Amino acid sequence: MNFRFKPAELGVFSTKDSDVVVRGLAHGARIMGLTRGEFSLIDLIHSILKKTGSAHVVCCTWSAGIKDVHQVRWMIDSELVRSFKLITDHSYKTRQKKYALAIEDLFGLDNIRTSEIHAKFCLIHNEAWHVCIRTSMNLNANRTCESFEIDEDRDVFDFYFRFIEHTFGTMPAGFVSENWKVSDSLDQYFNDQNQNTKRWSEL
Repeated sequence: MNFRFKPAELGVFSTKDSDVVVRGLAHGARIMGLTRGEFSLIDLIHSILKKTGSAHVVCCTWSAGIKDVHQVRWMIDSELVRSFKLITDHSYKTRQKKYALAIEDLFGLDNIRTSEIHAKFCLIHNEAWHVCIRTSMNLNANRTCESFEIDEDRDVFDFYFRFIEHTFGTMPAGFVSENWKVSDSLDQYFNDQNQNTKRWSEL
């Protein structure tokens, strides 16, 4: 069986200028790279928004730093970000209680959910663009080797957005830490036989 994958721009980046990464961002583009940690996920999001224009942003992350969420708040106040939604692991409130309270104040309970999550991805969309970032980076700076993949692709975007819609539809608002609640929501998602996804056995 022959598989045909979309060609990708590949790069190793030691620069602090995340704008360099997205120079080739266009409709249908795929960009993959490794970074030395000189720029953060927030920097990458900002660079993409400068290409797409004002857009909605959704972040799914294991952890979030307070400096980075304040940068998101600045992008909201400057109208570069139209709306912001966040999903973190349910352990976040236990690990970072003060940060959790500050984030609730910054974005409101309705824009926050928790899950049993270690996946990190970010969705950026408006009328013209549907960008998905999959990355090893959390929502905080980390001076280590990190990976990222950027797709401007509606199918890829929708695949991840379905998880966002499910989590926001089944979980209570805010930083919920109860394990049984997040487990129940996640089980529902993975047990849903009606999901419109292609399995490897069907390709």
